[in-house]
Amino acid sequence: MADINEDDGIVPAPEPTNHRKFKIFKEGETDPLGENTILFPEFSWDHVRPWVAIRHAFRYSNQQIMELAKHDVVMLEKANGHNAYGSVEAGTLEAAKRIKQVNPKVKILFYLNAMCHYGSYAANKTWNPDWALRYTDTNELVKWRNRIISYDHRNLEFREWWIKRALDMAEHEEIDGVFIDGIAKVGHRKYVPPDHAKAYLETANELRSRLQPGKLLIGNAVRAAQRGDCNLKHLRYLDGSYLEGWQQNKDTIRDTVELIRVMGKQGRMVMLTTSPMGMDKRVQNRVRRMRNLARRYDTVEDYIDFPLGVFLLGVEKWGYFTYHYGPPDAHPRRLAVLFPTKFKKVTNKLGKPMGDYVVEDEYILSREFEHLKIRVDIEKQHAVLTPKDEAPKEERDEL
Repeated sequence: MADINEDDGIVPAPEPTNHRKFKIFKEGETDPLGENTILFPEFSWDHVRPWVAIRHAFRYSNQQIMELAKHDVVMLEKANGHNAYGSVEAGTLEAAKRIKQVNPKVKILFYLNAMCHYGSYAANKTWNPDWALRYTDTNELVKWRNRIISYDHRNLEFREWWIKRALDMAEHEEIDGVFIDGIAKVGHRKYVPPDHAKAYLETANELRSRLQPGKLLIGNAVRAAQRGDCNLKHLRYLDGSYLEGWQQNKDTIRDTVELIRVMGKQGRMVMLTTSPMGMDKRVQNRVRRMRNLARRYDTVEDYIDFPLGVFLLGVEKWGYFTYHYGPPDAHPRRLAVLFPTKFKKVTNKLGKPMGDYVVEDEYILSREFEHLKIRVDIEKQHAVLTPKDEAPKEERDEL
């Protein structure tokens, strides 16, 4: 997920469409999930709500568990704990139990890829190699990034195996739901046949219908660079979506603001992910040379304003933000910047929004919260976040 490319559906953005208007549902259509948000994390506007995606092939330290427990949502990525506990499933459950012991309110998601067959899962013991997707003209295996074999949702035996993996993990009380990654791949024209996207939707809807009551289903689906409806159709069965690959150009950024707003207004969780923006090669090289993790956090914090500002322009209730540098790998040798809760601008006072974002110019947007004013110039990738108690007195009098 951190190392994205064209195989992941991160393709060149479509031509600008005068800032598309988005809808999850057609006029008069009823929400098939019934607008039920009781399963969502407890929400407040006290500060920006944090979430994190993370993996660790071994065992999380006690300090890492304490940090993870400060987030509203923790998605335990692929490759979690298999070297310490024998499988990803066992490692995920162990980490989830430890996090819940610190903070039972954290929502913890089990990672399941829609298309990529990853190793180290216990479920792979019953995997049938005949289920792998092949090109129709050559009969060769489809491989993502030339190495990862692909699933074929047209195969009903595979479909049952895949669904059962999710249900088996969701059966555990410490697992609050399932995160489906790679949804943008299910209809990738370069790799999959034309009828495959429809087959995946059948799989996903069956999983939704069989998922245990009280469990969330989140996906990596919605993205501004996706043609058509930006994959909003998947929110008919998903409780929310992860947003990545949104930084391509001024139009994908502008559309992402509106996607965040629409998803929140229509009762879906938004989980935006971002890395520093505007960090030049010189600074990147300097950060890579740093062997002190605290110094890395301090440097990376200097670049949070613009992506955080974009998120805040659109955010509604059930919106969550994560900010990282490097792959989401918690192994100490990685020295990865992983936890958004360590940044003051995430934990500072926010307060309820005073209204929707205001369009000052085509790519200049602003918004106010009870304790914060933001103004974002999307073309220049520049944002100003001004706490109201730090504004000049004449400005505070107007607020």
